[in-house]
Amino acid sequence: MNNENRPLIGVITSRASQSEQRQLLKGILTKAEELGMDIAVFSNVYNFAEYFPETAVENKIYELVHSERLDGVIITSESFIYPELRADIFRHIRELDIPTVITDADVEGCICISTDVKSDFRDIARHLIDVHGITDIDIITGHKEYMTSLLRVDGVREVMEEKRLPFSDENVIYGNYWNNTGEDLAEEYLSGKRRMPKAVICANDYMAYGLLDKMYDNNISIPDDLTVIGYEHIGERIYHAPILTTYQRNREAVGAKAAAAIYSWLTGAPMQDIDISGYLIAGDTCACGVEKKYLREELVEMRQMKQFKDFNICGSFEQQSVNCRSISDYIQTLRDFSYPIRNVKGIYLCLYEDWCTRSHKASAEGSSNTEPMICYRIMSPEKGADEPCFFTRGELFPEVLPGAGDKMFLSFAPLFSNGREFGYFIFQYTTPDTYDRVMIDWLKITSNALQVLRMKNDINTLLECSDLSEHHDTATGLYNKTGFTNELAGACKKLNGQEKLPLIMIRTGIYSDDSRIDKKNLSVRLDIEISECLNHITAGIKGFCGKLSDRQYIVAAGAGYTQEDISVIMDKLEMIITHSPLYIKERGLDTLFMASRLISAEDSSDECFAALSEDINMKIKQLSEKRHHAYYNDYLKVRNSMYCDPEKEWDAQKTCRDFRLSYGHFRATYKDIFDISFHQDLINCRIAMAKYLLLTTTMGIPAISFKCGYTDEKYFMRQFRRLTGNTPNSYRNG
Repeated sequence: MNNENRPLIGVITSRASQSEQRQLLKGILTKAEELGMDIAVFSNVYNFAEYFPETAVENKIYELVHSERLDGVIITSESFIYPELRADIFRHIRELDIPTVITDADVEGCICISTDVKSDFRDIARHLIDVHGITDIDIITGHKEYMTSLLRVDGVREVMEEKRLPFSDENVIYGNYWNNTGEDLAEEYLSGKRRMPKAVICANDYMAYGLLDKMYDNNISIPDDLTVIGYEHIGERIYHAPILTTYQRNREAVGAKAAAAIYSWLTGAPMQDIDISGYLIAGDTCACGVEKKYLREELVEMRQMKQFKDFNICGSFEQQSVNCRSISDYIQTLRDFSYPIRNVKGIYLCLYEDWCTRSHKASAEGSSNTEPMICYRIMSPEKGADEPCFFTRGELFPEVLPGAGDKMFLSFAPLFSNGREFGYFIFQYTTPDTYDRVMIDWLKITSNALQVLRMKNDINTLLECSDLSEHHDTATGLYNKTGFTNELAGACKKLNGQEKLPLIMIRTGIYSDDSRIDKKNLSVRLDIEISECLNHITAGIKGFCGKLSDRQYIVAAGAGYTQEDISVIMDKLEMIITHSPLYIKERGLDTLFMASRLISAEDSSDECFAALSEDINMKIKQLSEKRHHAYYNDYLKVRNSMYCDPEKEWDAQKTCRDFRLSYGHFRATYKDIFDISFHQDLINCRIAMAKYLLLTTTMGIPAISFKCGYTDEKYFMRQFRRLTGNTPNSYRNG
């Protein structure tokens, strides 16, 4: 998608579900569709005006704007209420080296597009004077220290002076852009503390609603006793009486102009001339009366929102989601309850690979662009694979987003709970649209359910493990990261000259549930089985091992091993883990990855761990691309069965019949998927089982030969030596 034909443009906004931002985004998306651009919207959920540590982690979503996939960025600056968050967004802007357009703010190095607020308020004042003959006007605006608040006042003042009408500081009321400011002003009028004029201009609709509601409760006739005009047209007029007359700041045109500007910057095409002037939407709070066209549009919108809100309130989504016992259950529940989201065509769940064990500290410190993530398809506009896709955080989403098709308007929403970051949702639209406030309820339910699932996993592990240690993993007894790092530091101090220690990182259970909660405590049992495998191997290489995190292990060997020796150790680790009874049954062959490094006394263990993890991530990504093959799962079942039971007489034609596969393209497809022929893989699976038995049992060579499907012991030994370079006995004793 990130190519010359369809550039990907990021949009940084806040509370994308709000009416004002949806108007602006509609303009961006509509123009992007016309110009052939894809859009990725990054938005928080709550956007509080104050700081709350439990929700501050949601703003990590904006770090994604540093992705190399983005060709340009648009920032809607006015949407950021909290000053420190606003400053943080501007810091992100300064760090970007791509075309940047910003609305309603002046930032050096950016194209800045703003509506002329002063002109809008001149229009409103002229409407009151010229159309209705009103000359006694107050204005209620925002905070006095905000330039945009002062511009609103200046627009009215200029017209009043132009018409030679009285207007002073007594006619200006400063507030906070919220309903309570309008209510307070109404109280002052009603009590006589402030003289009531003939008209009030409100700097936004929220303050106008507060004023109207209080006046209505006290039987003040609008517009006979007082004419009221709002600004912004946020919708919701049907919830207040009378229907508000308001001025539409043309946010949609501003959005379109921003998209056109960034397209012009990227392509060199001439900048389109787009009129961004606003217009009045008449209602019953002035003598004009309601314009039915706009009211009808609002009613349709509100009816739809009510219907979808009822889906969320009356449905059993919340109950079903908190009962999930595994990530698979959770994903299926999301699929079952995707219908309460209005107009969305695709939903993709993107989790940090360690979401289930991720600490508050890791969430607070932020994440690197190389951090591994998993993408699960919940729904998509086209048919897509249900297999999870692996990618890195800096990529935003897998190279091929399953089932997404060609046109993507993507909204990224943070997934978090109680200060802990899990990842994010991607909501896909195929027409110019974004999510609304109904989505917030859905997001809250999904976040809480994931937190409950994580807590179930914690409780399950704690019930299994009562012997806690500062330096050891509670379930396996292996060193934890702290213990392993300390042991490694001690081993490195003993190195002489140019000696180095081999390190081997192992990741297990890839493509498996992160939180399988069941009565057999499967994840803990697998942990213990793997730890026994690691201890078995390290005992023979004068080394030690540890568990760095969930399903991530590390092995250190003694000094003096060559690269060839390390390859042999890795081969033994792979054989002993993948062929362990529980692992091969529950996980299968394509779920284990390893990488190796040599570490010296001067090297940083954390840097070495990061490099190993990155190597493994690359291998996972390569396999993820293979897993998109249409027949991958069918053929993997064949392969897993073959490796589980090499003693069986396997034949390509019989295998095709057993698994209902066509023999005509079976061999070619098998090799295309696994990069090895079926016949050669059959030999490999038998030798692999032989290696496992040699390493873990005292069985004699004849018995092992028979167990691996050979009737001729000498033929087995020749084949073993040809593939390994060793005799069975030397492999066992090496």
